[in-house]
Amino acid sequence: MTSTAKRIAEEASFKAFLNSYLREVNAGQFINREELSSKSAENLLSEPYVLMLNIPHQSLRLAVEITYKSLVGRHSFGDVIIKYSGHSSVWKKEEKLAAMVILIQELHMDSKVKLGQNGELLLRIIDSYETMAHIIDQRMKEGQTLYRADQTFIEAEQSLLYGHWLHPTPKSRQGMPWWQHKTYSPEMCGKFQLHYFKVNRSYLLSCSEGSEDAIYLIHEELKKEYRDLSIDEDFPLIPMHPLQAQWLLEQPSIKKALKERIIVNVGLLGADFTATSSIRTVYNCTSKWMYKFSIPVKVTNSLRVNKTKELVAGKTMAKLVRELPLLKKYSAFKFIKDPAFLTVKLPGLKESGFEMIIRENPFRVGEDRGITTVAALVQDPLPGCQSKLYKLIKKLSVSESQDLATVSFNWFKKYVDKTLIPLMDLYDSYGIALEAHQQNSVIDVSTGYPETYFYRDNQGYYLSNLYKNRLIYMEPELVESPELFYREEVIQERFIYYLLMNHLFSIINRFGTDGLLAEEMLILYLKEQLVDLHDRCNGAGQRLVAKLLSEKRLAFKANLLTRFHDVDELTAKLEQAVYTTIENPFHSNSMRGEVLCATNTSIPI
Repeated sequence: MTSTAKRIAEEASFKAFLNSYLREVNAGQFINREELSSKSAENLLSEPYVLMLNIPHQSLRLAVEITYKSLVGRHSFGDVIIKYSGHSSVWKKEEKLAAMVILIQELHMDSKVKLGQNGELLLRIIDSYETMAHIIDQRMKEGQTLYRADQTFIEAEQSLLYGHWLHPTPKSRQGMPWWQHKTYSPEMCGKFQLHYFKVNRSYLLSCSEGSEDAIYLIHEELKKEYRDLSIDEDFPLIPMHPLQAQWLLEQPSIKKALKERIIVNVGLLGADFTATSSIRTVYNCTSKWMYKFSIPVKVTNSLRVNKTKELVAGKTMAKLVRELPLLKKYSAFKFIKDPAFLTVKLPGLKESGFEMIIRENPFRVGEDRGITTVAALVQDPLPGCQSKLYKLIKKLSVSESQDLATVSFNWFKKYVDKTLIPLMDLYDSYGIALEAHQQNSVIDVSTGYPETYFYRDNQGYYLSNLYKNRLIYMEPELVESPELFYREEVIQERFIYYLLMNHLFSIINRFGTDGLLAEEMLILYLKEQLVDLHDRCNGAGQRLVAKLLSEKRLAFKANLLTRFHDVDELTAKLEQAVYTTIENPFHSNSMRGEVLCATNTSIPI
């Protein structure tokens, strides 16, 4: 591995971690460099603004150069210097990995948990950094193609070298040793066959929202490779992710089922698939379906395991959203549905590990060009390269003979029309809120501008209790999925975080970081749209917008604290992560160009 790859990974890891720390733990103090009152410090730093962090339990101070100050809470950083308490001590440069360890140690001291007793966060930091460095080392020579405006769907899915912009350990993958990354990590672009089992039909739970059974859908895909393959009605074939198959074969319950011939291990079959950005959803450019599996890997916060209730809910929601009149009103707003599922039901087990979801694939070859996840659109580029969004705007600017700022503003307005407006209308009219974060949001930018928005994720539906009777009338099978219904307060918290802070703020930050448009201008425009939405809505959407415009602070998902306390949000009650609060940029008293942080120690930009 090259030292360059390690350095890039260290910079990206530090940026992800420190921004999380500022939002969730200690906002520090932003000052002018001259205020350091130390020649030794001024000589080590060159940027005009500095972030000061007091580390009292360890009797030291950190000063971090600010190379970009963000209104939406995603700053960029330069060098780090450190000073121990005492009049005789001087400032000296500190490595960024070492600075992260210092901050983690302080977090443990604050919580009275010793690092040796619970080193989960530190382990994740190291795992994420090492994984990122390996990925960058393999793909850093592709800098000119990683951010092409005309990428295919899978090229964009596999271009996320740095990962989740709001997570302190964006590339943490506990349970996947490095030798498996080459094949199964999306960034490595590996291809692999699926592992098949034959299962006694009486032990299968197979369902579809259409007339064709899930077993038949899988069989039809296999027949593309094996023309003469006939379906065995008594022991049909079902696929598994190879990583999950390895795990299953080691489970006592599966070993027993294999011995009793309830399950037969067949092995690798069929066409090659490749991982999408979630790792566990796999894609083939000619297949009608994508498959979403459980895998024995902790990705960011959670072990990625499908639950039976999620399988049922995905199928039910596919039926519900297919008939929504709202989809005719917004033809550029679409759902990628999960209409079928399959699992093995074994005695005494809620889940056997065979739970798999069959997802629509609207991005087959010929229809996949110019399709990108928002996460890929806004990710930081490798040093010396330009982001994907910048390249889109630059290309449009040249073709339209318009300046970059004008094109950028027009692009953002169209994007808001395609996303914020229909998403809020859906919630206001039907009480359906979506977990519309960056990775669940896929955009068609084949013309340069956002043309179509696709939402994916059967685990990301929040239905309002206040609309329950109406929704069950529209789709009676919802009575089987009571876990989909939430109190309005919970929905407001999550919807605001995922749609605004995670999703739209990431685009605002990209425009600002790339020097295309000031973040403040885009926030003001977004606020104008929210005011307009408040006047147009008359239900749950209006109440949510009122909260956005009036609350001084808003709930914010605290990924660092969630990771520090080792909370698996997919198994926690109500799938609840740790939340904190940040200043609300839409509040009338907050529009002064202040940085979003955990405390009121920010300064005007």
